[in-house]
Amino acid sequence: MAVLLVFVAGHYIGIFRPIENLFVKILNPIFGGFNSAGLGIKNTYNDSVNKADLLKSLEEMKIQGNALIEENAKLKTVQEENELLRGYLSFFTKTNYKYVMSNVVSRGSISDTLKTTETITIDRGSKSGVVVGQAVVNNKGIIVGKVAEAKDDIAKVFLVNSNQCKLAATMFNNDKTAGIAEGELGLTIRMSFIPQTQKLNKNDLVVTSGLEPLIPRGLAIGKVTQVDGGNNDLWQSAVIEPLVNPDDLTIVSVLLK
Repeated sequence: MAVLLVFVAGHYIGIFRPIENLFVKILNPIFGGFNSAGLGIKNTYNDSVNKADLLKSLEEMKIQGNALIEENAKLKTVQEENELLRGYLSFFTKTNYKYVMSNVVSRGSISDTLKTTETITIDRGSKSGVVVGQAVVNNKGIIVGKVAEAKDDIAKVFLVNSNQCKLAATMFNNDKTAGIAEGELGLTIRMSFIPQTQKLNKNDLVVTSGLEPLIPRGLAIGKVTQVDGGNNDLWQSAVIEPLVNPDDLTIVSVLLK
């Protein structure tokens, strides 16, 4: 106890000040290092927390962005389907056709050279009144193909650009030229064996003639883009461009009996 009193008294009167200063000088760098290390640890921790918060915010923003993209895609799909349905409603309101609407569930018979679709499969079949030979139209009443095969709940359709699809057709020209329109190379349609005496014009509209029992008259097929006279004195032919891109078909209608 007496020794402690001596040290306390010595501190107050300054006897031990040189020794104390020496200790302070020695210990200051050590304590400073501890302090710097503590600040470094604190800053590192804060940086880690801030980075984790930032990454979490970015992930949340990414999730929200993906949700918005998905929602926009759904809204766009619904909008397109509504436009198609309004088109069908307008077309069938003006006509007396009986029909069944269907979705395109697959595409097939793709040309190796041109990469164009020549057939589609739809989700309606014989149970819905679909039979081979019926016309398949889009929402504007343009014929896009012909039923080639029908099962209970599914049917295969040859599109107008397929050489498996042959349609009795006529042109809106002065001669009312009639013939058979047949797909060519999976891209266009050709109408052959037309007498040379008949005058064909570019952009003439080609429609169904009504000579087939299951296909009504007047369904638009395409427009004439080229007339080929060839070296034949008797016949000429016309290249016809379809009015519908087959790859755009998502909903179609089959015209029933």
